[in-house]
Amino acid sequence: MKNRHLIVLLAFGLGLALLLPACTLDLSGLIGAAGGDTDVPVEATATPEEPTATPTATPYPPPAGQLAFVSNRDGNPEIYRMNAGGDGLLRLTDDPGEDRSPVWSPDGRQIAFASNRGDNWDVYSMNAGGSGLVRLTDDPAKDDGPTWSPDGNRIAFESYRDGNWEIYVVDANGSGLARLTDDPAADTNPIWSPRGDWLAFTSSRNGNSDIYAVHPDGSGLIRLTDTPAPDGRPAWAPEGNRLAFLSWTDSNPDIYLLDVDGSGLTRLTQTDAEEGCLAWAPDGSRIAYCTDMNGGFDLFTSLLDGSNPIILSSGDAFISDPSWSPDGLYVAFQARHQGLDGIYLVPANGDELRSLTDTPAGLDESPAWSP
Repeated sequence: MKNRHLIVLLAFGLGLALLLPACTLDLSGLIGAAGGDTDVPVEATATPEEPTATPTATPYPPPAGQLAFVSNRDGNPEIYRMNAGGDGLLRLTDDPGEDRSPVWSPDGRQIAFASNRGDNWDVYSMNAGGSGLVRLTDDPAKDDGPTWSPDGNRIAFESYRDGNWEIYVVDANGSGLARLTDDPAADTNPIWSPRGDWLAFTSSRNGNSDIYAVHPDGSGLIRLTDTPAPDGRPAWAPEGNRLAFLSWTDSNPDIYLLDVDGSGLTRLTQTDAEEGCLAWAPDGSRIAYCTDMNGGFDLFTSLLDGSNPIILSSGDAFISDPSWSPDGLYVAFQARHQGLDGIYLVPANGDELRSLTDTPAGLDESPAWSP
């Protein structure tokens, strides 16, 4: 009996030994889930990496708007218009006389200009497409330098009709002629303030060229500069509270800034070169100007303290008339570049310069950007 029980126990133990390897439980997952420690290594699952985008430079937007300019490509100076990219050329005037100094009305619908088409220099206006010609002045003496008021209702100009240069205004339809200055000395280069409450101009009425300002009705004359050296060519800041101008204080023209009340005189350039052709950026943060400090003529912009200069064009035989695009991204200007007198375009960051006009036998000048 004992032997039989022993045989049964041996048989049970052998079966159990055979079953246990097949029934072994992996408890590592449970241990981990319960927060316990385990020495069983767990292989990490690799996470696919997201593709890294290659950064690309933001493309400079193409220039917008239109440019009016003067060209003698057809034998005498006429006014043309083209898209700011250089295409879409349109001749606006066609007369044996000379047509010069185009300026856009604030709404971009008209262009005023000076012309000697009647054997005398007078001020005219026309629609932006060349139609609707209006003669605004009619005097045997010379009228020149038209400039629109900010509201587009009046045009100021300089006139020699009284035997010396004086400042006049006329309504945009040719009526309402008014004389603003009256002095035996020359008063020239009128320019409206952005708010339309002042006209700045250059005058030699005190024996020296200085900057003055007067209200559009002729009242409130003030003298803004008073130095022994000549001052001239005022240019209003876009916000209307400051003026840039040229001063020959150190015997060569440098650029200065001045508050409209005559205070806050600041010198922008300090070189032995000659600076000129001032143009404010539309946001008032920078000024474009020409200089001959490097032997040829260069076009720069700088901040208002003269810092952070950016060179837009260099080594030209001649540079003039910089005109900013309304968005401040481009500057158009006249230059004699590589032997060609034409209109050129450059991004305001100083990137690649390109020619907008190509008239080897002619002269293209006085670019004016539409509003």
